[in-house]
Amino acid sequence: MSSEYVSNSKDTIKVGITVGLVACVALFASLMSIDQQLGLQNGVFFKTLEHAFGVDPVLAIFIGFCGAAIIGIIYNLVSDKWRTFRIITPTKGILTGAVTGAIVFGLVFVPLHTGVLIPAVEANIFSSEPDDFLSEEISALKHVLINNTHVLWYGAFMHVIFGSILGLMSGFVVSERYRTVKRIRSFW
Repeated sequence: MSSEYVSNSKDTIKVGITVGLVACVALFASLMSIDQQLGLQNGVFFKTLEHAFGVDPVLAIFIGFCGAAIIGIIYNLVSDKWRTFRIITPTKGILTGAVTGAIVFGLVFVPLHTGVLIPAVEANIFSSEPDDFLSEEISALKHVLINNTHVLWYGAFMHVIFGSILGLMSGFVVSERYRTVKRIRSFW
């Protein structure tokens, strides 16, 4: 038995796709509940996303699943290539996954939220032709603007949970690869 693991990128990519999709499915219901979390009518948040990004909701969901698979691939490739980040236990996977979720939140969600979504909401509220939204939806959008901090905290929470699930699933799948690898304090 060898004490070192030999990397296989194809297997790592397959694992990344699988765990990324599993983590995305696990959080899909939470994303659908964002309207209730913000006190909005059902569908207003996704309708706003549709207008902000110009993407059909079904296509947006598909893009979200593709993004989750890409995040899973990158997470598993990075953890496979750098010894410090190897997911030798599910616990380490949870921690590194939570860090990954926080990084994705900071690098992807915050710029899209502040640079695209919030200006689109403001444009929909202050436009002279609010034909796309009912008056109740306009008041709900004002509520989103007022509670922008809540949206950011909820987004951060959801990204960290997504990363933790991603890491946990990766830990379950790939920890067997590192069974014979020397461990420092049985965790790192």
